[in-house]
Order: sequence, then structure tokens, then C-alpha cells
Amino acid sequence: MLDINTYRENAIKYKMRGQLQKAILEYKKILHIDPSDVDTVYNLGELYYMKGEMGESIWFFEKAIESEPKYSLALYRLGIACYRATKFSKAIEYFDRITENVPDLYMAYYWKGLCYYHRGNTKMSIKSFKSLHEVNPNTTLGYYQMSISYKAAGRFKEAVKCLEKIASEDPNVVSVQFHLGLSYLGLKKITKAIECFDKVIELNPEHKGAQEKLDSLLTDQEMLYGYGIASQKESNTKEEIITNFHVGQTYKGMGMIEEAFKHFKDQVKKKK
Repeated sequence: MLDINTYRENAIKYKMRGQLQKAILEYKKILHIDPSDVDTVYNLGELYYMKGEMGESIWFFEKAIESEPKYSLALYRLGIACYRATKFSKAIEYFDRITENVPDLYMAYYWKGLCYYHRGNTKMSIKSFKSLHEVNPNTTLGYYQMSISYKAAGRFKEAVKCLEKIASEDPNVVSVQFHLGLSYLGLKKITKAIECFDKVIELNPEHKGAQEKLDSLLTDQEMLYGYGIASQKESNTKEEIITNFHVGQTYKGMGMIEEAFKHFKDQVKKKK
């Protein structure tokens, strides 16, 4: 009969090779010899998590915590496993326990923020991401997720601020530009929104969401009018002719004939 160390070495070897089921069998052999081996229980939780079997993973992580209530790594992994299993309330409970014991483990606040977001509690989600930034002010991951929560809460100005911070460091992240466009749209800053959606299409020509938004904006008479007016106010010379034309056409399309005539006459005067 092989000893515990041999079973453990075999388990590690199988895990490194991606042979997860064989690794599980080796660790279970250790538990037959020593059921109180907490590290083995934890490793079984990890292996089942890697296999995508969240029920088994949660069971083993909970067993590890029963033996060592302050086993922070097991609590953290248990919280993530519960999140993956959509057990958001339980996940929040475990992440709270972690931050009580290890308040500088900033990723616990991140996952807790996600849990609150998926429960529809944007207020607590934002609070969790703010706690994350208090511990680690430089993580862009937190700013991105917080912007999504701000956007869901209709707080578009704050969403833009978070997304602009990320975009200033890397302007070529498709998801950031897309959500920035949506946030500007929420603020009715049509020119800015179109710029962001255009950037998305430049980075990813097959992005359906951005193309749909552009198509919608360019066929929405009221939005187009807003776009034209905003472009004029911002003196966007690159699009001046097009946007001025659209303002006139939009007046016309909205049945505002007198305004359309006045607009076009004003443009003719400017050209003279």
C-alpha cells in the first residue's frame, strides 16, 4: 500500500497534466487514510471547481472551512464557486467573512460587487467597488465593473468618469468604448456617443451592438437633430456640412418646415 506522500505527488502530477479526475481519485485515497487533512479537502474543492462541478466544489470548500473557519483561501474560493453557481447571497456572506479577516484582499470586494450587481442591488454593488478602490486604487477591473453598475443605476456621468479613466490608459478596449458610448447616450451627448460607437466599429467591424446603435441613431429624427445641434455647438468642422444638412432635414422630417427653411437659409448666408 502506497503512503500519503506518494498519493499527494501523484495527484499533483495528474493535476499538472490536466488529468483532473485521476488527481481527484488520488486525493480521495488520502482522505481514506486521514479524513482530517484540510489541505486535501481544499484541493478536492479546487479540482471540482476546475471541472465545472460547482456543487461538489462548494461541498469540499465548506468542509475545509468547517475544520478551519479562518481558512481565507478556502473562503475566497468558496465565494467564487457560489457566485458561479448563482448563489449570490451565500457568496456575499463568504466574502464578508473574508474581508473581516483579511481587509486588504481587494478581489473579495470585486466579487462581492458582482454578486450585488447580479442581484439588482446597484447601490451595494457600487459601494463594494468603492471599497475595492480604497484598498487598491489602481485596478482598472474595478473601475470597469463600477461603471457598469453606475450605468445600470442611471448614473451616467459617474459611469463616463470611470470609463474615461480606463480609456485614457488604453483607448483600444472595445467593451470600454461601447459602454462609454451607451453612457454618453444616456447623457444625450449624441456626438460623443457616435464617436465611441465609430471607434468600436474601427476596432471590431463585426460588433453588432455598436452597429445597431449607430443605425438607430442615424435613423432617429429626434436623435439626429440633437446630433446636428451638438456638432454645431462643438464646431466639429469635419462633419459640419453633413450635420448642418441633417439638422435641416430633421426639422423637415419632424414637420417643422419653417424651421427647416430658416436653417438652410442661415447656412447659405454663412457660405456667402
